[in-house]
Amino acid sequence: MTATATTAGSVTRTAARVVDAVKVYGTGGTAVRALDGVTVTFPAGRFTAIMGPSGSGKSTLMHCAAGLDTLTSGSAYIGDTDLGGLDDRRLTLLRRDRVGFVFQAFNLVPTLTVAENITLPLDLAGGGGDP
Repeated sequence: MTATATTAGSVTRTAARVVDAVKVYGTGGTAVRALDGVTVTFPAGRFTAIMGPSGSGKSTLMHCAAGLDTLTSGSAYIGDTDLGGLDDRRLTLLRRDRVGFVFQAFNLVPTLTVAENITLPLDLAGGGGDP
């Protein structure tokens, strides 16, 4: 797992990071540069708030860092795994097994309970978990 030294001399594991992240939507005169060379590390076991005005790239950054969207250039990692080097199947497995998502919109299955919605990925993977 990627480690980052801190000023106190201790080591903090990295949950996710992006390096020189660029994301451009569209082409030519209508191109929108949502991310422009962003580098950020998200330490494991810590909460991080990403704040800014509407349209500043917050959701794009999170989608790319979590493997829901791809970067135009740069790199995104979950732990030591470079997301750019994964095919669709391996990316799906990594997201299923190592990333939890809480979306702004309610992407829930309306016929399931809250607990069933939470454990649905585990159920689909054939695993168990504490509801």
